[in-house]
Amino acid sequence: MTTKCPSGSIPHIIKAGDTYYKLAQYYNVSAAQIAAANPGMDAGNLTIGETLCIPAEMPAARAAIRGGPLRPQISGTVDFFDAPGGSWVCADINGLPPYKPAVDGQSPVGPHGFHIHTIGNCQPGNSQNPFPSSGEHWNPTKQPHGNHAGDFPVLFSNHGQARMCFFTDKFTPEQVIGKSVIIHLNPDDYRTQPAGNSGKKLACGVIERV
Repeated sequence: MTTKCPSGSIPHIIKAGDTYYKLAQYYNVSAAQIAAANPGMDAGNLTIGETLCIPAEMPAARAAIRGGPLRPQISGTVDFFDAPGGSWVCADINGLPPYKPAVDGQSPVGPHGFHIHTIGNCQPGNSQNPFPSSGEHWNPTKQPHGNHAGDFPVLFSNHGQARMCFFTDKFTPEQVIGKSVIIHLNPDDYRTQPAGNSGKKLACGVIERV
């Protein structure tokens, strides 16, 4: 059975020996919360390979996203949840521009490059140089672009909205507080150094402790 977990919850693939009690301890929630989030699941007969939705009601950190000079309509949040071995990151973004295919050698508009930058400064700047003080991509382990700790999946616009969650083992929420989240105009190609050819910055949010 395939389960689609709601935004802000953590999908857990059931393994041998899992119980609601053990998972509640592991994820620091109550067994009752797990049961409430999975009303069709038989707690006494968990099936290996099925997905449980683990509620994560309160993120450890959050970036409130605001559009800059090129796209002031953008708003939303990026939440960072503590998860075993790393972080669960959930984005809920509105106001993204419509997709435009590549023309005459120009990069397409969307899907949108999405990264953590080193400096938590979202002063908007101007249309030629939006968010100039947000710094470079966060890359504490000096990896090539595509494997930076702050490299995220691209954001796909659905009539202006993008919603997604993903797990990363490259940092905990505490490690990114004070940095910024940036949404770019163009896709990240995950190979051009040092920043993936993602184009100008559309939106920014400082990551703050919740």
